[in-house]
Amino acid sequence: MTNLDTSPVPDYLRMLRLDGKGYVIIGGGQGIGRQAAHALRQAGAKVAIVGRSKEMTEATAAEVKGFAILGDATKRVDMQRIFAEASDKLGGVHGIVDTLGQVCRKPIVAATDEDIAWQYDIVLRHALLATQIGGPMIAANGGGTITFVGSVSGITWLSNHGLYGTSKAALHQLVRAAAMELAEQKVRVNIVTPNVVQTPRVKGYMDSGRGARAIDYYPLGRLATPADVASAILYLSTDLSSYVTGQMLLVDSGMTIQNPMPESVWFEEGE
Repeated sequence: MTNLDTSPVPDYLRMLRLDGKGYVIIGGGQGIGRQAAHALRQAGAKVAIVGRSKEMTEATAAEVKGFAILGDATKRVDMQRIFAEASDKLGGVHGIVDTLGQVCRKPIVAATDEDIAWQYDIVLRHALLATQIGGPMIAANGGGTITFVGSVSGITWLSNHGLYGTSKAALHQLVRAAAMELAEQKVRVNIVTPNVVQTPRVKGYMDSGRGARAIDYYPLGRLATPADVASAILYLSTDLSSYVTGQMLLVDSGMTIQNPMPESVWFEEGE
C-alpha cells in the first residue's frame, strides 16, 4: 500500500511577505538599489534609503514612502549614525541590502595607491561596516538577512577590471565568512552576482551604440535590468530562501557557464 505524503504545505505566497520588517538599502538612490527598494516595499517592508546624493536618495524614499538617510557608507562614523537613525525610524533593523559598487577601469600595474584605496572602499569597506554594525542589530531583532551585490568580475577575468574583480572576489568571500559567523544568530548572508546591468550609467553607454555586439554573447539575448537583480534580492530577503545562506546567486543570463572559445575553433561549420 502506498503511503501518501501528508506533510504540511506552506503558504508560499505568505513566505514572500516582509510586513512590518525594517530594511536598510545602501545605495538605494538609483539603479539596482532603487528597484530593490520598490521590491521590498511591495512585499510589505519598511525601508530606509541610504546614499550620498540628496536628490536621488530623497526621490527614491518618496517613491516608496520610506526614509532618506544621507551619509558616506565607506566611513565608520557615518555608518554608525546611519544604522542608529534607521533603527529608530524603522522600529528596528531586520535586513540590509547593500548595492554599492563601481569599477576603476585600469590595468593592475597602472593603479595608483589612490585607485587601490578608492576601489577597496567603494566595493568592500562599506560591506564590512554594514556587516559589523548592522549584523548585530538584525540579530537583536530575532534574525534576518543581509544581501550584497557582487559581480561576475569577481569570478572571471574582464579587461581592465583587475582591481574591481579582486575587490568583488573579496566581497564574495566576506559573504561566506559572515554567513558562518552569524548563522547561530539567525542572520542569513548572501550575494546576488550579475554581469552587466542596464543601470542608468550603462544604459547611456548602450544607447550611444557602443557595446551593441555584446548582446550576442548573452544566452538569453539581453542585458540584465536592475529589476532582474532586485527580484533575486527579494527572494534572498524573504522566507522563501529561509534555508539559504553563504550563497552566491548568479544573475548573468547563463553567460559564465559558456565556453568562451568560439565553436568554430573546435568544429567545422555544419558539424
